[in-house]
Amino acid sequence: MVSGPEDTKTPSILFVCYGNVCRSPMAEGLAKHLIGKKTKIQSAGLSPVLKGAAPEAIETLRNLYAIDISRHRARSITDITLGVFDHIIILDVYVFETLKNRFPSDAEKLTLWDIEDPFGRDMNAYRKAAEKIKKRIEKQLVPLYNP
Repeated sequence: MVSGPEDTKTPSILFVCYGNVCRSPMAEGLAKHLIGKKTKIQSAGLSPVLKGAAPEAIETLRNLYAIDISRHRARSITDITLGVFDHIIILDVYVFETLKNRFPSDAEKLTLWDIEDPFGRDMNAYRKAAEKIKKRIEKQLVPLYNP
């Protein structure tokens, strides 16, 4: 018997924060580590401010979880087609409200995780943000994508 092409779509998650340099790259790295390769996981920002992840974000994930996000390249939400993602996790209220208004047809896919932005703060702020993101991924996404 010859099998046909796979009918199931690869599940997908998009993490979005303001600049795509701290929270969303950390979330992307943690989710890839915790969920695995069976799910398409990406990140973007409302208004990227750097070319890559913040050095503090890179160091935090490396030190806490042995995860390397040093190759991350910041992307704008305008370079992404939101509709192709199953879940769009927004990491702050301002970005959530902006995307809900800008993309009303995708509003049902948006989920708010209000994680304080560590940008420009000390390493403790990055650690707290990463720990909160990790707990959310473990509680809300791992059971869905990697039971």
